Amino acid sequence: MLHQGTLRGPEEECPDRVFRCRRCSYSAQTELDGCPACGADWNAIDVGHGPGCPKNLLEEAMDTPNGGLVRRCFRILSAKNIGLAITLADITEEEFRVLELIEAERQERMRTGDSGSSSSR
Repeated sequence: MLHQGTLRGPEEECPDRVFRCRRCSYSAQTELDGCPACGADWNAIDVGHGPGCPKNLLEEAMDTPNGGLVRRCFRILSAKNIGLAITLADITEEEFRVLELIEAERQERMRTGDSGSSSSR
């Protein structure tokens, strides 16, 4: 989650781009100047991201029970940052362990100066 902004660079660098015709829904993994199925010009072609795109993989992971736990932990951190008092009695042991992992990752990023590299964990 801490790296989500760096998971996908420019459209051209996405490892799983999908080109789809808005008119007939023809799709291909290679760039299209026009639709070979219905003859639509390049304006009818949308570029999307397939299931192998790192950002889509993250979103899919966040829909799992563990992803829900991570999402809750980021909400806890947000609540703390806006001034809500949160004690150990307010969170579960599992949430506390994830909060520790998030803090360790943040500290590592600050220590290494990793503010926008494209590596992902």
